[in-house]
Amino acid sequence: MDFKCTGDDLEQIPEEVIEKTGITFPGAHSDKNNMATLAKELRKHRGDVIARVPFCVTVEGEAYGALIKLGDAMNGPRVESYRYTSIEEMSNIQSLNLNEGRIREVLNAVEILAKAGEKVALSVEGPFTILSSLIDPMNFYKGLRKEPQRIQEILTVVEEGIIRYSLEGIKRGASIISYGDPVGAIGILGPKVYREYSGPSSWRIIKGIKQAGGKVLLHLCGKTSTALEKIEMARSFPIQAVGASTYGQALLGLQDTLTEPIVVGHRCIKGSLGRMNQAVLWGIELI
Repeated sequence: MDFKCTGDDLEQIPEEVIEKTGITFPGAHSDKNNMATLAKELRKHRGDVIARVPFCVTVEGEAYGALIKLGDAMNGPRVESYRYTSIEEMSNIQSLNLNEGRIREVLNAVEILAKAGEKVALSVEGPFTILSSLIDPMNFYKGLRKEPQRIQEILTVVEEGIIRYSLEGIKRGASIISYGDPVGAIGILGPKVYREYSGPSSWRIIKGIKQAGGKVLLHLCGKTSTALEKIEMARSFPIQAVGASTYGQALLGLQDTLTEPIVVGHRCIKGSLGRMNQAVLWGIELI
């Protein structure tokens, strides 16, 4: 199955929503209450059933030490400068701290929204997207060739943090963990690097989240799920979605029935308003 990405890394926030909430930037990216208010209003504005946080892909990178410029309503958070200049330097990367900075605010926003009765999707980034905000990608790719052992050690630290962050999001009340690794896509890295590094890394993260058990709905970016299927690390299977008119309703309907973790993919969660022409979700099983 081929997947065409129509999403954008940055959540586009309409001017009328900004005016209605009175939230100024960069507060929407850095304060739990502003984040929760904006997520709720965005959901209402779209006529959606799922509230999504955060509104950018830089939260985890910043928690690992990336220097992020938070920007404004027009230009969202972007990397201002890299934390590391070499793979050797990056070998000192520390375990993810969920108790400070913006990552803590995101988790608190999840909790605020869940307690208010919202169905929340926590967007979680994969390792290559996180690492691309910590070091110049050219230096990183050189490291893939010259220091594969160090790269694996760095990936292990980042994978552990992503799993912990996802599980904490579930604990705080997230209905869905939305996982993707846009910088680690097969179309960017090429099949060889994807097969050796990015694919197995995402596979381990998915497995780690699933192993924790509970009513976890893990939604994979269509690029991730189709690539894993392509390199034969996963297979897809149809799940009938009964009584749902939109993709978001189908996801929440499935989440309501869960007794154990399930992974779905082959579509974009930002298409939650999309009509269900066929009443089918695509389950993803790791191989």
